[in-house]
Amino acid sequence: MSKIIYTEFQIIEIEANKYVEKCTPKQIRFTNEFKIELLKLGDKWLFYREIFDILWFPEYVTKSNVPWRTYTRYKNIKKIDWLIWLIWTKKWRPTKEKIDISKMTLEEKNIYLETENAYLKELHKTAYGHYP
Repeated sequence: MSKIIYTEFQIIEIEANKYVEKCTPKQIRFTNEFKIELLKLGDKWLFYREIFDILWFPEYVTKSNVPWRTYTRYKNIKKIDWLIWLIWTKKWRPTKEKIDISKMTLEEKNIYLETENAYLKELHKTAYGHYP
């Protein structure tokens, strides 16, 4: 986490940039367009602070450690298959199905709890080799 804490005015100014998805007092979340643009400009041998200047970020962001940390993070991800990572953002991750036990009937609750207990027994056996 960053030691920098942005003021409300700075947050509004940062969020006005089209490459920022969300900004909180302690972090900036960038869009996928920004990540692609950052890596393209980095391939042209531009310095990471110059890239942030080109993409219209305020001076207090450009002069901080944010450009260096962001650029190195995405550059290292690029070494791995970064397009797959880029697609696998929070927006595209499958959500887990949440089960509400309070809306189940008594028989459904019993079946659900029995299968859960059986699963936990198997999990314990694989982890420890036995079940107490």
